[in-house]
Amino acid sequence: MKRVLLFFSFLLCSFILQAQKVGLVLSGGGAKGMTHIGIIRALEENNIPIDYITGTSMGAIIGSLYAMGYSPDDMEALLRSPDFKRWYSGKVEPKYEYYFKKNRPSPEFFNIRFAFRDSLHIKPQILPTSMVNPIQMNLVFVELFARATAACAGNFNKLFVPFRCIASDVYNKKPLVLGKGDLGDAVRASMSFPFVFKPIEIDSTLAYDGGIYNNFPTDVMREDFHPDVIIGSVVAANPGKPKENNLMSQLENMIMQKTDYSIPDSLGIVMTFKYDDVNLLDFDRLQELHDIGYNRTLNMMDSIKSRVHRRVNADNVRLRRLVFRSNLPQFRFRDIIIEGANTQQQAYIKKEFHDEEHEVFTYEDLKRGYFRLLADNMISEIVPHAVYNSESDLYELHLKVKMEDNFSVRLGGSVSTTSSNQIYLGVGYQNLNYYSKEITFDGQLGKIYNNAQLMGKIDLPTHIPTSFRFIASISTFDYYKKDKLFSKNDKPSFNSKDERFVKLMVALPFLANKRAEFSLGYGQLEDNYFQSSVIDFDRDRSDRSTYKLLGGSIGFYGSTLNTRQYATKGYLEKLIAQVFTGRERFKPGNLQEGYSPFPQERQSWLQISYMKEAYHTMGPKFTLGWMAEALYSSKNFSENYTATMMQAGEFAPTPHSKLMYNEAFRANQYVAAGIKPIYVLNDMFQFRTEFYGFTPIFPIKKNTLNKAYYGKAFSRFEYIGEVSIICHLPFGAISAYVNHYSSPRKEWNVGMTIGWQLFNYRFVE
Repeated sequence: MKRVLLFFSFLLCSFILQAQKVGLVLSGGGAKGMTHIGIIRALEENNIPIDYITGTSMGAIIGSLYAMGYSPDDMEALLRSPDFKRWYSGKVEPKYEYYFKKNRPSPEFFNIRFAFRDSLHIKPQILPTSMVNPIQMNLVFVELFARATAACAGNFNKLFVPFRCIASDVYNKKPLVLGKGDLGDAVRASMSFPFVFKPIEIDSTLAYDGGIYNNFPTDVMREDFHPDVIIGSVVAANPGKPKENNLMSQLENMIMQKTDYSIPDSLGIVMTFKYDDVNLLDFDRLQELHDIGYNRTLNMMDSIKSRVHRRVNADNVRLRRLVFRSNLPQFRFRDIIIEGANTQQQAYIKKEFHDEEHEVFTYEDLKRGYFRLLADNMISEIVPHAVYNSESDLYELHLKVKMEDNFSVRLGGSVSTTSSNQIYLGVGYQNLNYYSKEITFDGQLGKIYNNAQLMGKIDLPTHIPTSFRFIASISTFDYYKKDKLFSKNDKPSFNSKDERFVKLMVALPFLANKRAEFSLGYGQLEDNYFQSSVIDFDRDRSDRSTYKLLGGSIGFYGSTLNTRQYATKGYLEKLIAQVFTGRERFKPGNLQEGYSPFPQERQSWLQISYMKEAYHTMGPKFTLGWMAEALYSSKNFSENYTATMMQAGEFAPTPHSKLMYNEAFRANQYVAAGIKPIYVLNDMFQFRTEFYGFTPIFPIKKNTLNKAYYGKAFSRFEYIGEVSIICHLPFGAISAYVNHYSSPRKEWNVGMTIGWQLFNYRFVE
């Protein structure tokens, strides 16, 4: 009898030990939540089971990754990957920058979009709804979670580890417990901290960060899973008293409700981590935070093992994880279902993913089509979902599309200590149906550069996408008004350039992210100048050279630069071949009695130019940039030396040099190069040094009759050096600079510019 009792006691104990379940609860806390990975690693290495997971915000991200079969090594590799920073920064990988659809950058500070909803009402949209652009996150959550959603059929209990996460319904002032549906949507909602990440809709409810109402969901763990032991990881704390100069602490106090971060001893163990110096997006501190969690868990392992008697073999866990992940359905898409677009717009959108209806396409096709659609101004946001069909073993692509408002007003320019102050105004109208069309009018007003440009653009979603642009432009560069507040050698140039032209341009995508462009245009160019350095402004009048030209070009363009000016990443490249023919007419300013008009001269020439600018990251804070430029032009000399120089090619690599007239850096044929060591303090501040060398292949010289002739090949060398401190702001950039030109001698300039110095199309590019 005693043996029977002992046998049944042994069986009962074995059953209790086998039945013991462990739940892991992970708090929110932004980048501090990477501590959770170290905890999971320590538990796995010591054969402690993890049977259920609940999490909020960053805890939901880490918990969901583990729940769908990611090991601690997999999670670390994901968070260390170059892609991860792009996901939470909203930046697009260079190879997906669809340059074909991009317009030339403009000097705008603000782009105010609006639509006429009815005859009386205008609804403007000025401020973004979140700090982080959701363009990457919307797509990434499909890549990360759609296959796991398909494998569990939308039931989070059927994941590798049953899982729950918490979001917030701020309208009804309550938490949302998410245990079914789209896993990516659930996690995305759980981490959408107001003003930082854009919220999403779940079942017609706008869902925000779960930490608002429940940042440590032990109650959900108990109610949904009833574990025997709970292990909790807390990396957050209730908001402290708000500080007068700390906006984030004020927002946290207004938004976040107090959470109970404790676990009763009878229910389990909680590990609390207090961080005062870790910010919301400090994901580069992964190793440090992981090690803190790992070491704390090892130090508490005896207490954990005394509560958790059951063990799981780590090799068995790895095998089950491998089996689960190997059964995830592969991404193969066929049907596309679009919400938020009319029938014509849907036809346009679908062509970016596949050419024929019901044609199967891959995730890579989805990714390229997604970024292509967002490359222009027609669509403001696309929220994709992959819905799995088990019968066909294919996914349906569901797209929730938000069209951009049709009208836009752009304001910007630059303010400078020199005379290069500019006011910029642009207005535009756009519309998307079976094709994309856009009409814009841009204008700049300043002491040196003035421009008005009208552009109409039509993009056709043909098998090879084609873009047509018509441009009409009027511009002037008025160097008569040149003056400098800070300069060592102020010798202004008394000349001006006027351009009026129309162009028709046809563009096609070229290679991965470049554009091939063909153009045909007619232009009238007028140069006004004095040929003497001694000028009597009361009596003397400027000479004038007028050019009426017909021109065509073939160009190849590409750019992945990370900002409009003062870039630190990416490249800009262009190769242009241009042909021009027309007539030149010279008219002297001071006509003598018996003057006979100068005959019109025929001008025809070929011009080929190449330029590349690139930036290479050499270390965490150091970037090395370089540029190379070359020009060949068969253009004949104009009537006189000054006219020839005004029509010659110009090397102007810096914003300051683009607004100067400097004969030393002009030639019909030249080569130039530059190097740019840049110290990048952070995303806002950088210290730039730039040095450029320029040499004309055949320098243009002047004889005693003021006629131009070519000097000895490579007989002259000029240089430009500049040092600047750049501050990038959301609306523009601030540049404080000191530069030096080799010619004129002692040419030093000191100044500051706020904004962008960018120009519209030129007839001769």
